[in-house]
Amino acid sequence: MTEKEILASNLIKYRKNAGLSQVELAKKLNYSNKNISKWENGETMPNAFVLQKIANIYGITVEDLITENGNPKPEEIQKTNSVRKTIFRITMLLLANAILYASGTLLIYILKLVGVKNFPLYFIYLYLSPLSFLSITIYIRVIYNVVEILSMSALNWLVCLSFYLSFINAPHMNFIFVMGGGVEIIEICIALLVNIKLRNDKKKKSGQELQEESEELKTQCPKE
Repeated sequence: MTEKEILASNLIKYRKNAGLSQVELAKKLNYSNKNISKWENGETMPNAFVLQKIANIYGITVEDLITENGNPKPEEIQKTNSVRKTIFRITMLLLANAILYASGTLLIYILKLVGVKNFPLYFIYLYLSPLSFLSITIYIRVIYNVVEILSMSALNWLVCLSFYLSFINAPHMNFIFVMGGGVEIIEICIALLVNIKLRNDKKKKSGQELQEESEELKTQCPKE
């Protein structure tokens, strides 16, 4: 393969690996998509300055663009970074919950030293459990939207249980679970609305991608 062919092949490969269309890349480089098309067809070559800008966008070196065998592919780098981010987030989630319950244990110890006897101290762990599920819900919201509703439901019913056990001798405390049922219905409705919105956004994005692809094809087709 010639230098132009190697460069053209790499430009196509790294652009697709980055999930960019020719139009999107052109906007980032402040060039027209016709220039991108010419580079990828091997008709012309970008100058050294542009090559460096392209390499910076893909997180690679210029050498990776102009040689056949470069460093690890961008998709492999993205996969590694994704795993690292997930491990970091899980570690932070576990650390936050460990600090939360350690604080609860310290509070129980202090209350015992003070001589509090009329209050069941283990309730403190029960009160902390909604906060724990709240942190899990936030994590799930960032990573796995699908099971968010399950964590929100657990948070809802734990709050209800905390109030019920704390004021079990108060009249009409069973009503707290009726309120919990109402909140559960609201949560389900919100989850459905969010899912509908996400699907609509995905359809719009797909439509835009198809339009951009059609524009790319028009630029690549030779004029008669």
